[in-house]
Amino acid sequence: MQSQKYWRIKKIMNKKVDGITLGCRLNFYETEVLKSCFRNSSREQDVIIVNTCSVTHEAERQSKQAVRKCLKENPNARVIVTGCAVETSKDYFSQLPVEVMRNEKKTSMLREFDDKTFADRARAFVQIQNGCDHYCSYCIIPFTRGHSVSVPLEVIERNIKNFVNSGFKEIVLSGIDITSYGREIGKGLANVLEHIFKRIPELTRIRISSLDPAAIDDKLLHIICHDYRILPHIHLSIQSGDNNILKMMRRRHLREDVIALCNKIRNFRSDIVFGADFIVGFPGETEEMFKNTVALVDDAGLSMLHVFPFSPRAGTRAAQFVQLPHNIVHARAKELRNVANTALENTLNRFIGTSVNFIVEHDECGKTDHFLHAKFNDKTLEVGNVYHGKVHDIIDNVLILNVEQ
Repeated sequence: MQSQKYWRIKKIMNKKVDGITLGCRLNFYETEVLKSCFRNSSREQDVIIVNTCSVTHEAERQSKQAVRKCLKENPNARVIVTGCAVETSKDYFSQLPVEVMRNEKKTSMLREFDDKTFADRARAFVQIQNGCDHYCSYCIIPFTRGHSVSVPLEVIERNIKNFVNSGFKEIVLSGIDITSYGREIGKGLANVLEHIFKRIPELTRIRISSLDPAAIDDKLLHIICHDYRILPHIHLSIQSGDNNILKMMRRRHLREDVIALCNKIRNFRSDIVFGADFIVGFPGETEEMFKNTVALVDDAGLSMLHVFPFSPRAGTRAAQFVQLPHNIVHARAKELRNVANTALENTLNRFIGTSVNFIVEHDECGKTDHFLHAKFNDKTLEVGNVYHGKVHDIIDNVLILNVEQ
């Protein structure tokens, strides 16, 4: 499960192409490529691409709301709706005055235009994989995205080279389940990283998006621990800290595996920051089971959590289980988010008085190597460039930096 992003509607002027993205980082990548595709086509209308999400009921509700608002505020635009909510609510969207682009069509367009770049962005997202084969009991993604498919190494290399030649300093490898990369072609995520490092030595900043703890093999673990081109922020798809719940979720790891993995990496990279996804209120979760999840935050040394209250998705196994009362589910989500906020505060405090690298995103804001939010008072710094700064304060969970020349 990926983190939910907020969306923003903009009025479209002068036959422009714009996009609204909900859901995961891969959706963000796809929206940008689709915008490039439509910018290159002749058109008599403004175009708005709404890339939807259905990973939770709330995500699907927000997707529908985004489309309705888009139609209301841009009555003369050509509105194209795509993404996972199109797969789960196709009847709903087919009744609206929009063009529906199924995920299969979207994927075929992405294959045709696999070397597009992003303008005015601090980092570039490169898709290396799509789909998922695991069928976790709570997840609709295998039904909306299909089986895992890997992007050929030569395509990944070409896309990254294009980004680097365009001036991007930081690359994010994205996908639905990137640790499953290459199963159908006898490769792995470690092979992707080795190939990139060998063929594009000028690239020194790579982020890898959400990783399945059960799929991090020894080769990949060695690269994460020893190659500092991998930035020191690893996000793990954990979902629960209780072994019984993990089994019911059909996950392939135990809480002990997560703790051992984090400790192994931390032994080599003591400054590493771990993020994680969690689902609380899963059917059958007792108070003791939930406390095991809370305890895992400290036991594994996690810093940045994405917390999702469980919501059943029609067509998944978990939707057939006896559900917990909504008030319990949401109370647990609130409690875990409070724990997460404390964990983040503790992590931020570690950096006071230290010097950090950061990449400029916009308006005197950016992200450190550890993917922590940072602010600085220097309007001369260029978006997408990497600088050094010393942390002298923390305000609203943001590191305040003095730029070092």
